[in-house]
Amino acid sequence: MERKRAAFQWRAMISVLVAFAFALMIVTGVVLYIAPPGRVANWTDWSILALRKGEWAAMHISFGAVFLVAGIIHLIFNWRPLVGYFKRRLTRQIGLRAEWAVAVGLGVVILAGTKADLPPFGTLAALGEELKERWDRPAERAPIPHAELLTVAQLAEQAKVDVEAAAARLRAGGIQDFTPDTVVRDLAAQSGLAAQRIYEIMVPPVTKPPGQGPAAGRGAGGAGGAGRGLGWKTLGQFCVDEGIELTQVTQRLEARGIAFTPEQTLREIAQANGFDHPFDLLAIARGE
Repeated sequence: MERKRAAFQWRAMISVLVAFAFALMIVTGVVLYIAPPGRVANWTDWSILALRKGEWAAMHISFGAVFLVAGIIHLIFNWRPLVGYFKRRLTRQIGLRAEWAVAVGLGVVILAGTKADLPPFGTLAALGEELKERWDRPAERAPIPHAELLTVAQLAEQAKVDVEAAAARLRAGGIQDFTPDTVVRDLAAQSGLAAQRIYEIMVPPVTKPPGQGPAAGRGAGGAGGAGRGLGWKTLGQFCVDEGIELTQVTQRLEARGIAFTPEQTLREIAQANGFDHPFDLLAIARGE
């Protein structure tokens, strides 16, 4: 006698799909939490497990959408047990219960604490910011943010080198099939190189007189200095590490109506002046 094949269990499939999507969101969320800012990731072709930051972000969004849709279906399948959580045990009538009142209260506390940047909620965001900024090294920094979106000619102009000379260096480096109007990001992709490497080939190395150390901001250590993120540096220390005169930065910030003292951290200055992140101050301080 032929055994009857078990019917497909949609409820079980949705439960597994919710769990799988949730697990993938955790993995992609952790990677994006520690990933460098886009200006660094795109310039250096940063990747983990052969996936670039943009691909990790796309996976996070995709599985977030799957989790949302599957979660809604899961709620529909389990509507009765869910409603039961909102009923009083004795009367079985819908009413206020301590369990979900506490859950909502905790959610409100977390929301308010994160908005007000209070510890420990603000600490988590600050740690992520610090981890991201550790990837930013002055010696490897692009001439301008998102320089990979420039054409070869525009990047050569930013680097103050002759376009024809830069193109000749690229061809000598084995990079072909491009014009001055080719976008650096596209050229890097077709060459299998990072945009940073394209720039290094285009721009001749700076030679130093014997006995001189590295130029400010080039090879003098990471942007994190002693290992801390940019946001936790004082303005004075930031100027020293970047090789910028404090008076110049002072003039630039004051011209934008930004209140500060050299002893304040970039994070403190950003918060006091309504900026979302310390990064927003960097372009102003650097005169970009």
